[in-house]
Amino acid sequence: MGRTKRKRKLKKDPDYCKYNNSKELISLNSWLIKHGVKRNKKLDLAVFKDTGRGVLTKKKICAGDELINLPLNLTINVTTLVIDKIFCSIFLDNKKQCCVEYSRAISFQALMSFYLVYLKLQGTESKWYIYLENLPTSYTVPYFLPNEMLSYIDKDIISVILKQKEVIEKSFIIFEEILNNTTSNNIIIDKLKKYFSKSVFEWAYFTVNTRCVFMDLTNVIDLQDIKCSIIAMVSDNTKISLCPYLDMINHSPNAKNETKLVVSRNIKNVSVNNIHEDIFTNVQFSIYTKNDFKPHSQVFICYGDSHNLKLITEYGFYIAANELDCVNFSFDHIKTFLNSKTIDFSQDQLKFISNHNLNKALYIDLRGLSFNFYGLLMVAKYYYKENTDVSRLIYSAAICSDDRLLIDLIIPMIKEKLVEIKCSINKLNSYNCDCVTLNNCVELMCQYVMILEKFIKC
Repeated sequence: MGRTKRKRKLKKDPDYCKYNNSKELISLNSWLIKHGVKRNKKLDLAVFKDTGRGVLTKKKICAGDELINLPLNLTINVTTLVIDKIFCSIFLDNKKQCCVEYSRAISFQALMSFYLVYLKLQGTESKWYIYLENLPTSYTVPYFLPNEMLSYIDKDIISVILKQKEVIEKSFIIFEEILNNTTSNNIIIDKLKKYFSKSVFEWAYFTVNTRCVFMDLTNVIDLQDIKCSIIAMVSDNTKISLCPYLDMINHSPNAKNETKLVVSRNIKNVSVNNIHEDIFTNVQFSIYTKNDFKPHSQVFICYGDSHNLKLITEYGFYIAANELDCVNFSFDHIKTFLNSKTIDFSQDQLKFISNHNLNKALYIDLRGLSFNFYGLLMVAKYYYKENTDVSRLIYSAAICSDDRLLIDLIIPMIKEKLVEIKCSINKLNSYNCDCVTLNNCVELMCQYVMILEKFIKC
């Protein structure tokens, strides 16, 4: 304390360390500048204690500031794949009529993942080499947990993993068939046949899954006439893209941002069959923040409003105290429980339930029963009650849903679920390993326990 008796502020250790001097990052920055990427000069890459690698601002960022501006041809998007003639030859020079035989058979994410494998094997010969070298080599999603741990993971998490495995397996088999039947004699394709494996495809799939951003090019390209294009194989939309540097900005549910596609000359509805790289030299993809960020703080964007089940299984991270978290119950589970309490649904009740979608979205969150869950219990309890209009009763539940009879009816089922989750948590904790993926799953299951205990006490 000095003569003025002012207390000196204790200097806090920063919760990050700068990442600017690594050889890989210097190469990445040079590559980005060379290809015309413009990023806010206040931004730097850093490693943060709680999120790992992310983006730091050296000075204050204000709402409305542009974070990064990329030329469209430095993003990996639908046009990148269509323009690449060697890649397209895998499908178009083939013993099979791929565009017909595999019409709408794969997701665009799967096709993009296959393209990433194709780029990866090219090493330094690829335009994307430096970007690919800066991508993570592994991901903290539960998909990669060993089977013995999966036995105790919550059923909701398992359900997502099984769907992911099904999609990846189906896509992998299709791409293997296509590679085995291609007549392309390009040396890169020959190498791809030897290089392509399940493990490298899984890596590519989750690279796209965890890092892609929404990019709508429907005003720029026309994807109507796709019969002779590889896009004919795609079963969903093509509105995702990989954007170097932008994909290093971490998620926060409190962040707000806006993307813009800036077209500086008259480019509109270019046919997918007439696309070439030069067309897009004057098209830029920008992202602007709608938040203020203090100096020496981490900059965030929002990947969308998501509960932790999605964040853990799709992106590999967990957000504490996420108000969107909920504990799901299947209709069959509830039906079986009610049956054990001698409450059976008649055919009329089942029809009513189906017509009003009361067999879906059955969950408990921090506010209590979901509207559908409450409505389902009303059908179980009051459908045949004299002088009662169940439809009217259900929709009055949107205003008031505190019928103690209905809540007490399912408390034993909730307690069973609670015991089951707690037992699984104890088993998982017994592994005593410092695994981010496993810890994320346990954190979510603990959140489920908290939600159910709160519901029981109310």
